[in-house]
Amino acid sequence: MRLLLPILLATVALHAQPRVQPFVLPNGLRVFHLEDHEHPLVRAHLQVDLRPADTPAGLEGLSALTLRMFQASASTEGKSDDFDLLLESSGIQLTREATPTGLAWQVVARSRDQDRALGLLAENILRTVFDPATVWRQAAACWRDQEPLGVPAQVRLRRALAVAPGEQPTQASLSAINLEDLIAFRSRVFRPERAVLVLHGDLGLEQAKRLVLLNLGSWVGPALPAAKAAVRPQPTPEGPLRIPAPGAGLTLQAVAPPPPELAPEILALLDLLVPGDPLLPPVRITLEGCGLVATLEAGPDTAAPLALTTLQGRLLALGHRGYTQVELEHARSAWLARRSLDSLHPEALLAAALAEAQGRGATLGSMKALTLEALNAGLRSWLDPKRLRTGAAGPPEALAQLAPQDPPVK
Repeated sequence: MRLLLPILLATVALHAQPRVQPFVLPNGLRVFHLEDHEHPLVRAHLQVDLRPADTPAGLEGLSALTLRMFQASASTEGKSDDFDLLLESSGIQLTREATPTGLAWQVVARSRDQDRALGLLAENILRTVFDPATVWRQAAACWRDQEPLGVPAQVRLRRALAVAPGEQPTQASLSAINLEDLIAFRSRVFRPERAVLVLHGDLGLEQAKRLVLLNLGSWVGPALPAAKAAVRPQPTPEGPLRIPAPGAGLTLQAVAPPPPELAPEILALLDLLVPGDPLLPPVRITLEGCGLVATLEAGPDTAAPLALTTLQGRLLALGHRGYTQVELEHARSAWLARRSLDSLHPEALLAAALAEAQGRGATLGSMKALTLEALNAGLRSWLDPKRLRTGAAGPPEALAQLAPQDPPVK
């Protein structure tokens, strides 16, 4: 009975999950509705997809600056400060986020305020007019976000390794962006056929269709020619990235972005299997938005080349060893248990629905069909040494022991 109880609870929770009801507006906006009347709340998550060709070479940081302009510029509801006061007085939460794959808006409101909440979301996206006077101030703010004062060298190292060479925003690239670039980017990217809206909460399907059509049905964009792929030089440093940190300990890191072809179910299981693997100590691994992050905190008497060799060796050994069928089954059961609890966490439900809409979500059928050979092949592909971006942060005298490379990051 003690063994059956968790299974029964997981099964009940799994069946209690709201059913995803998709529909598409005439303008191409895809909507995924999850009806849930448990609480008088409505949540909306709108994401606009980004592609590598959207950002011209030399204008890195364009997406983050555009998001700041949405927040700082005026709309037909008034100035940005007036808009924020309106949100606060209405009890509506609206947040914005820039990720490598898209720009996202999240809205939380009481169900009685759902019309107002979706109206304000549409107001911010469709009717905000960028203020030319704020461009340079927001560009400076974006650079401060990239290089905030007081951030430890280890954190700066991870941020630097998380971005592919040639795609890291710089002060020069942010300063080069003008109002015309922002308007062109907005016209090119903010189109309904490139967006996904996930609704969750206390509203029915027909009510959701009416609400979305009323507020976002007029979202259209001019026909645009396909953007040319951004051509960026790909530097090939001779050694790991180095960030001097006088007086600090020596930290080695390796970041491996997931291969584009990695199946969502493999990614989900490796998220459960890799962290805490007994083969890894003294290396610590986490799976984050940028991919797999391996960290080694070296002692003061450890030579930097030896520490780097240890870090790379642990990752290589993990890829060669792989996992067993028993470990696969345990991870699959853990994934099912985690999935069954999503009905208790609306934000997890929204994230799962969005991932599935974008083809990044693991489904129950694909998870059951996953083989051990496919899992281990995905692990080896992810830990391919060619994919690793390595770096070190620590005292300059320790970094000097590593292979020469491009100038250290200041």
